Amino acid sequence: MGLFSQRKEEENTWAALPGEPRGPQDAADVLDAASPIDPLEVGLGAKYTSIVFPVAPPTPEAADASDEEPKDPDPHVLGPGLLPTPFTADEIRDGARGGKTIRMLVEEPDGTQHLRVNRFRDVDDEGATLERWTTGPTGIVQGEITRSRVTWRELQGHASFPADRTTLSSETLDLPIGRVDCLRYEVRERADAAPETFWFAPAHPGMPVRYAEPLPEIAFRGRDAGNSARSQPRNAISPGEAGAGVRRTTVIAIERP
Repeated sequence: MGLFSQRKEEENTWAALPGEPRGPQDAADVLDAASPIDPLEVGLGAKYTSIVFPVAPPTPEAADASDEEPKDPDPHVLGPGLLPTPFTADEIRDGARGGKTIRMLVEEPDGTQHLRVNRFRDVDDEGATLERWTTGPTGIVQGEITRSRVTWRELQGHASFPADRTTLSSETLDLPIGRVDCLRYEVRERADAAPETFWFAPAHPGMPVRYAEPLPEIAFRGRDAGNSARSQPRNAISPGEAGAGVRRTTVIAIERP
């Protein structure tokens, strides 16, 4: 007889259900008959008891917040820790549509003056060509005319200042371009430093209508009889000295073609 051959006395139960009794059942192995159940008591006709848990309705603010779409970031803020800029890039662009020329008076601490000119050309949605030069009192160009491509976002970034080192206030100025309401930004490199001050006029998006820059002490005394011109270079900064004065730049004209 082979190892895997089935003996005749063994009953082949491969088709039997699991747990199916093979012979007569003992009464102890059989459960009592279940009591009859009325189908109407199960389902629609069933008796039940309900428990109510009171839940407060959501506040209108919460309901609105759940349905509200995420707000767009403020286009005046270019990054964390920065104050809002006075103008967005789009506002600067719209203020330069068609091109414009800005004339500025620069006043040095020693009383000398000169004129600077900024001209925007080839204006499009992204930026413009910026031409810059300096002139004397007669308007004759002094030096070279520089040209560069600038974007409106880049120009907006020039007015983005750190919140922890900037004081923002409002002020009204009487300027050659008229009486203008301004946002005044005072920016300090450190707590004990003299501030750089910028006045931006909402009516004139773009560069500040006035800018005051503190200058370091100039140590040039070569013209004195007892001091050689070679002892110190012209415009050298004396160690430990600062606050010789303020250079002030003011917009005196805004021209459009």
